[in-house]
Amino acid sequence: MDAKAAVLVGDRTFDIRRIPAPDAPAPGGAILQVEGCGMCGTDVEQYEGQVARMGQMTFPVIPGHEIIGRLAAVDAATATRMGLKEGDRVAVLGVSPCGACASCRAGGGCMDSFAYGFRSLNIGSGLWGGFAEYMELAPRTRLNPIREDLSIEDALLFNPLAAGFDWPVRLGGLGVGQSVLITGSGQRGLASVLGAREAGAEQIIVTGLRRDAAKLELARTFGATAALVAEDTDVPAAVRELTKGRGVDVVVETTPLAFQPVKDAVSAVKSGGTIVLGGLKGGHEMPGFPLDEVMLRYIKVVGARGSSEWAAAQAIRLVESGRYPLHLMHSHTLPIDQVEHACRMLGGEVAGETPLHISIVPN
Repeated sequence: MDAKAAVLVGDRTFDIRRIPAPDAPAPGGAILQVEGCGMCGTDVEQYEGQVARMGQMTFPVIPGHEIIGRLAAVDAATATRMGLKEGDRVAVLGVSPCGACASCRAGGGCMDSFAYGFRSLNIGSGLWGGFAEYMELAPRTRLNPIREDLSIEDALLFNPLAAGFDWPVRLGGLGVGQSVLITGSGQRGLASVLGAREAGAEQIIVTGLRRDAAKLELARTFGATAALVAEDTDVPAAVRELTKGRGVDVVVETTPLAFQPVKDAVSAVKSGGTIVLGGLKGGHEMPGFPLDEVMLRYIKVVGARGSSEWAAAQAIRLVESGRYPLHLMHSHTLPIDQVEHACRMLGGEVAGETPLHISIVPN
């Protein structure tokens, strides 16, 4: 058995190949028949070479870390431990902890985690990413059963929605009656609106650009109480007015490759509040970071990467509830052969296309 896969062989270069799949899973592992894989800004950063330049990936690689599929084969011990069997439909948590480092033992973020979509094709089977027909799943991979009747597109939203719970709620500590500023109205920004609403936040303020008018309207549909166009608004001043001078309890910063939203976050958060940084900056250093203000106002700054198992479970619960019009987040479903076009669309390079959530499917 072999698998069609989109292999990223260098900056902005995909090669569609057939890769031999393992005959049987490794001890503790499984073989997954991929149903679909979602895309986010990180896939664009991989495509453009930024992730490799940051030392987080080595070419060649099969990207794709937001994965839904069926267990084609599963190690017996793993099946018993997780209560799963061949044929089960599962969501794959994109980052698997080692379970052995000091941080894992203390219940924190793993310092030696395994990240799907970033492991070289030259390691083992090479089938470590979701832009393929089959994948190998390593031991300790977290798998969540997901309902059979959900569409591929709805099911794939579990990953961005998990960030919407993790970033504002688990990392930011957002709770009932509190306020949050979400900078950016892409997938993670909209997901954070939903997570904040589920957490009972009283004020949910989201920002976007002029070209994001449809996304800002969707943010309102999902529960945002205010939507600000960043080019036309003094964001910190608007936040102070909306919060009667107090500032927000939490800021979730989701904008990639932009530093002004970070400065806005420091100005908009209340003294003693929390800023969660989730938008990668491509390895660039930020000029003029207001460090003194952070210290003098006792602001807590937290870095966000991926999502936890708890957040994935909350996201799946939300998708399965049917309480929100999540189909409005879908924009494109494309086959593996068109992954490069999908990356260019998501990177804003295709005129007339304004993608929000792209699903990549094997056929």
